[in-house]
Amino acid sequence: MMKNIGLLLILFSLFSCETKYNYIDTGLANGRFDGTMYDYLHSSSYDWDSTLLLVERAGLQDLFQGKQTGYEKMTFFGPTNLSILRWMIEQEYDAIQDIPVEVCRDMLLKHVVAGVHKRDDIPRGEQILGQTQGEGGEVFTNAFGTKFWIYSFRDTYHDIPDVGPVYLKIISFDSRAMIDVASTDIETDNGFVHSLDYSYTLGQL
Repeated sequence: MMKNIGLLLILFSLFSCETKYNYIDTGLANGRFDGTMYDYLHSSSYDWDSTLLLVERAGLQDLFQGKQTGYEKMTFFGPTNLSILRWMIEQEYDAIQDIPVEVCRDMLLKHVVAGVHKRDDIPRGEQILGQTQGEGGEVFTNAFGTKFWIYSFRDTYHDIPDVGPVYLKIISFDSRAMIDVASTDIETDNGFVHSLDYSYTLGQL
């Protein structure tokens, strides 16, 4: 089975986008999905199959359907298939069903924040060398109870600063990992999904 997962990783790397921020094509023309976040995870097997299996293994279907008190509206910083498969190889798991339920639950809750937080709601920020939290941005407490710092920044365009597209970057207080957000503002009935970059490995947040 581990050989199969390895083969999947190779295939993902061959066919994944090679842009600077590994933009994830959600297939949504206007960023709006008619359905719950749980329904959305069913809609794109290429990116979300393993994520959906984690949700179901953890028993968090109600959370992703907007049925949990305090999380009727939420924001999900979503790890995609490649991020999960890479972590499984590192941890020597052959299948999602081999992962303890509590581990699945804890991992997913670290990616969930109560309320709606769109890309343009996140303040501009700037990293400071050697520090986990830089200037500006915002500190979020996730549903697991740990914190991370997130900030937005506008990229250059044709070497002109601050006129290009706006991106989000996350720094975990626990792992100190710097995490790129590949796609933002996928709107569902019960909140927003921001897809994490393919280079992200589950557990870094």
